[in-house]
Amino acid sequence: MNQTTIAQLLTVLPRNKTIESAVSGLFFYCADKPSKAVSYIQEPSICIVLQGEREIYLGADCQRFDNSNLMFCPVNIPLSMHIKHASIKNPVIVLSMKLDLAMIRDVLAQLPTTQPMAGSHLGIKWHLDDTIMDAFERLIRLLNYPNDIDFLSSLIQQEIYYRLLLAEQGNKLKQLVVIGSHTRRIAQATDWIKAHLDEPIMVESLASRCGMSVSGFHQHFKEITQLSPLQYQKNLRLMEARRLIKMHGTQISQIAMQVGYESPSQFSREYKRFFGLSPSNEL
Repeated sequence: MNQTTIAQLLTVLPRNKTIESAVSGLFFYCADKPSKAVSYIQEPSICIVLQGEREIYLGADCQRFDNSNLMFCPVNIPLSMHIKHASIKNPVIVLSMKLDLAMIRDVLAQLPTTQPMAGSHLGIKWHLDDTIMDAFERLIRLLNYPNDIDFLSSLIQQEIYYRLLLAEQGNKLKQLVVIGSHTRRIAQATDWIKAHLDEPIMVESLASRCGMSVSGFHQHFKEITQLSPLQYQKNLRLMEARRLIKMHGTQISQIAMQVGYESPSQFSREYKRFFGLSPSNEL
């Protein structure tokens, strides 16, 4: 990333909060101090650390990200972010761009049919090559020209998807929009779980809904999210409960029921195990 672009970003980005830019779906986070691990749900997106580094915990797995790689999240993924090193002089800057599935389909339809689609290996960490970073840098610089954003942002984003699809692991992005692919079916399952957070999961029913065998569903679900369906639902429930507690501060027992817990005591135990403090300490 060009240091001039970094310097320009630092003049406009607020510290220690996430903001959406004038380009729809393009977000920035700038941290000028270390932070403890923060749990959140990452929407389907591409994320790049423009400066500094951060650690991402996905299930039991921890991966370090800097400006040599990007994070590819094909589905809603509950994860934790830890920033160990950041200061006012050397803040950490993270960019995220929501995936536009319709645009990805349009770009994919224009690729040569003979183009080999390599890299079926699953994983959220991709090598970030110069052609992808150059396109993102042009998208960032576009923020300096507000009158051009509506016309040019979509053209640059199309180029980004074009280069991602042709990258070493581009087949993972392709599979997200191919009807009947495992990735797309698991994305449908995670969407259903998120929309029905207070309902119990019947894995057999969910697998059937996705047109998969139970064993195949379990295998591909864990490959993509690093969690079993039940673990995934529990993490989503706890993260949503934390958001509700911080936003509304209503009775904890009501929030526990709202996210699907029948036992307030079980909710409190799992909440403390997950976040390191009890729900009442959030108030």
